[in-house]
Amino acid sequence: MNIVLASVDCARPDAFGHRFFERARERGSDYDTCIVQAPFTSPSHTSMLSGQYPFNHGVRWLIDYETDATTLPQILSEEGFNTAGFTGGYPLPTGNLDEGFDTFEHYDTLEDRMEGRQDYGPANLLVNRAINWLDDNEGEDNFVFLHFFDLHFTLRSEFGNRERPDFDDEHVYENVEQYIGRQERRYYEEAEEVGRQLELLHDLVDVDVSVLTGDHGSKMPGEHGYPWVYDSTGRRVGSQFRAVELYDNILRVPLIFAGDAFPNRTVHRQVRSIDIVPTMLDALDVGIPGGVDGQSLLDEHLPEYAYAETYHGQLTTENKLTYRMDQEFEFGWNDLESLVAIRSNEWKLICTVDDEVTPVELYHVAQDPAESRNRLESDPDVVEDLLERLHEWIADDEQRYATAARVDEETRGHLEDLGYL
Repeated sequence: MNIVLASVDCARPDAFGHRFFERARERGSDYDTCIVQAPFTSPSHTSMLSGQYPFNHGVRWLIDYETDATTLPQILSEEGFNTAGFTGGYPLPTGNLDEGFDTFEHYDTLEDRMEGRQDYGPANLLVNRAINWLDDNEGEDNFVFLHFFDLHFTLRSEFGNRERPDFDDEHVYENVEQYIGRQERRYYEEAEEVGRQLELLHDLVDVDVSVLTGDHGSKMPGEHGYPWVYDSTGRRVGSQFRAVELYDNILRVPLIFAGDAFPNRTVHRQVRSIDIVPTMLDALDVGIPGGVDGQSLLDEHLPEYAYAETYHGQLTTENKLTYRMDQEFEFGWNDLESLVAIRSNEWKLICTVDDEVTPVELYHVAQDPAESRNRLESDPDVVEDLLERLHEWIADDEQRYATAARVDEETRGHLEDLGYL
């Protein structure tokens, strides 16, 4: 048996438009509202591979992370599977998720100076390596994890020849709007290429189960003041368009399970990244270990609530060299707020988290999917109910105040190139 779990970094649901994804939907279950548990790579992938919320698996930051959670490749390895991971993006290899794989290879063969992906491995290289590995292990039980980084463009790609605009009085880029336009076109071009490469893999290798998803989405022109980020008071604090907000354009990703074990259906109700592990184990008739927060999606009892968080601002301010850099260079990043959110099929509540959890935005996502009208003041009963449920999750979460390891100048340069700082 061959199992492939493909995570396409920055994949919004509309990124899966290639015919390969359409055919995959016809072979199984399509969940068009999968909510990730964090809007940036390492925490989200740890949730994806462990079935745990960040406050349980312990990964809250992008790099130099560590978790002691039991992961899907570890479980499958104990069941006799060969396990391999092939990643083309920078963050994942800096932590210890590789410990669950027999083979784990990171590729950074392309130096992308103009479009913000920095050094990365393109989809064709990862797929080629996966095909060869599966061929080498033909006739055995195999699990392959692929992390595609091809869609991970940053706003730096809009700065013609990588020349940064000047900062204005509010410490954000002047006239950055004149550079907007190219990122969206390139995003969908690369999404098509990823689809072509996955189609090639499935043409050349017999794949019994395919899981196709993303670790987070990406903000696009016309959505929530793109490219600007605003704090809870409405003040413009930066020009990052992922990792620091909890709107659905960042949290909502596609999720497709393709294979004989999965009913042919399209589901519009929300599910979560943490549901991937228990669903896979249920389909394989493998016991689900203790500590998993997700649930199997094979029956009709879907999760009522989803949780997401970003401590990007807090960790940047308190724990990274960027605090000193902000003092010297006025980067403006240290005003970003740390946020948590609870989402149902009808509502989403977003809160700031400092010493207290403070509600700041409420959206009726069923009626207002663009999250354009804040109903915090008009629906206090909904706020109270969601806040109570949120407190049940994070009341004892002391790790949210923990510091992240300091980074050296080379690592800081990597994060800047990728648009995280």
